Amino acid sequence: METTTQDMCSLPLPPGNVCLPIIGETISFLTDRNFHKKRLDKYGRIYKTHIFGSPAVTMNTAEANQFLFTNENQYVASIWPKSTQILLGAASLANQTGVFHQKRRKLMSQAFQPRALASYLPTMANITSNYLQKWEQMGTLTWYPQLQDYTFEIASTLLMGTDAGSQTPLAQLFNKWGISTPQLRPPD
Repeated sequence: METTTQDMCSLPLPPGNVCLPIIGETISFLTDRNFHKKRLDKYGRIYKTHIFGSPAVTMNTAEANQFLFTNENQYVASIWPKSTQILLGAASLANQTGVFHQKRRKLMSQAFQPRALASYLPTMANITSNYLQKWEQMGTLTWYPQLQDYTFEIASTLLMGTDAGSQTPLAQLFNKWGISTPQLRPPD
């Protein structure tokens, strides 16, 4: 059986609110800490919304997650926001789908096997020691930004081979915007 776009448009959508054109519920999403909880209470565990210029359906059940993870690239495809796709690059694993993605993910999984993980420990221990000394000298510190720098430094050293990764312009951009910087696009 083949499903056409016309058939899909006639399928029912879950309850929810798409709000204003283009903006949708982006402002509420960014300013209301209880955005998700309020919608769960109002619409239930599956609801529609519209954030960062794109329509979205949020599903909060084990069954829905199982369906998504076992049927990726059959019924649904996982995509990052356009700004993240640009940041990561077209050839990045996160932007690939289908068989190509599966092959690359299998290759990449070698980096997370026990032997590989054990080889990272000396580097992680060295970075941890440096940060503990730094924090001891500071006396008083705010944990969140310090832990953000610490984890970024470990990731950038192990994954990209950079030194002083938390002091780079990339780290500053990451701390300011995160990995999924919204990109609001004007209507076509």
